[in-house]
Amino acid sequence: MFSKKDSKFVSFITYISILGVALGVATLIVTVSILGGFEKEIKNKVAGLVSHIQISSFLPEGLSNYNTTIKQIKDSIPQVTDASPYVQKEAVIRYKENIEGILLKGVIPQTDLSATRNKIIKGEFLLDKIDTIFSRLIIGEKLANKLGVTIGSKVIVFGLKGIPSPMNPPKIKQFIISGIYETGLREYDDVVIYSDLGTTQKLFDYGDRVTGIELKVKDIDEVEKVSLKLKRMLDYPHYPKSLFKLYKGLFSWVELQKAPTPIILGLIIIVATFNIIGTLLMLILEKTNSVGILKSLGASNGDIMKIFLFDGIIIGILGIIIGNAVGIGLCLAELKYKFFKLPEIYYMKNVPILLESDTIILISVITMILVFLATIIPSYLASKFDPVKSLRFM
Repeated sequence: MFSKKDSKFVSFITYISILGVALGVATLIVTVSILGGFEKEIKNKVAGLVSHIQISSFLPEGLSNYNTTIKQIKDSIPQVTDASPYVQKEAVIRYKENIEGILLKGVIPQTDLSATRNKIIKGEFLLDKIDTIFSRLIIGEKLANKLGVTIGSKVIVFGLKGIPSPMNPPKIKQFIISGIYETGLREYDDVVIYSDLGTTQKLFDYGDRVTGIELKVKDIDEVEKVSLKLKRMLDYPHYPKSLFKLYKGLFSWVELQKAPTPIILGLIIIVATFNIIGTLLMLILEKTNSVGILKSLGASNGDIMKIFLFDGIIIGILGIIIGNAVGIGLCLAELKYKFFKLPEIYYMKNVPILLESDTIILISVITMILVFLATIIPSYLASKFDPVKSLRFM
């Protein structure tokens, strides 16, 4: 395989085959790790912001008796760990001459399930009322930059109830910015602002009703099952919806990226295995005379086959070891040094990496199986050589 005396060309082809396997394995590890990272990062971001399940209402006036509903859910479905009511409606925010359309979300700070409190970059996560005139407000960084506000700025929010007109004027409430958050999701940072539940209910004339109830479950993979249980358990007008349905576009985008990847990258490994077939065939042609000598000395077909199978397996093992070293090394380097920056459309600043030992082992095992299968045909052909003809082949 690595002979420098008989044929440097065969030795060169051997190195090319090892490199082909190594590149295939490294490419698979890096790509699968990046796709896994994207899926995990987006799932965590969305789950942290919109909770695992939202129960909304088919009726425009929202849900009443929500505390009874929350108790019923917790008593009946053990997978549900937390629940919190909220009010969310369209509104308009104004600061000096700047005006923007927003979604005002009223929550109970003590039970709020969103990760906004952990995403505060300026100020604090404070939503309790200051006095009868001012309430506190949490705003996204991008929206804050558009409006030109900072911590302590006084803004006006117009609560909309249909189309504003002289007969249907919007309610007006003054707020003071107490915190600025950044999640990395433009849909939130640009639009959603937070206040306390009581203030929001008054602004939109909700009384003691809420827009919906947010739920958190123990295992995010059981979200769809819990959502189906809620649909069977709760009566009209309750409408449970999982985060995978609420953000179907995002998760479909991730799945669409993942779908063709195994096929495309699998072809890389298959091409690498064909390189091994070519290498072994070249090696067989180079060693035909040697095969004849071994057979004339009593070597069986199985002995000859084992020699070339061993050669192919060595190529595969060396390629897999090098590929694992390169692939894992590149992933670890990106995790530590953050070489690649992403535009905002990807909802994160850096390329996400999710290294899983199970995935790396699976890639290595599948590659080794393909390499072994690729060595069988050349090894079988070598074992069938006629020793007399082989000795004449020079």
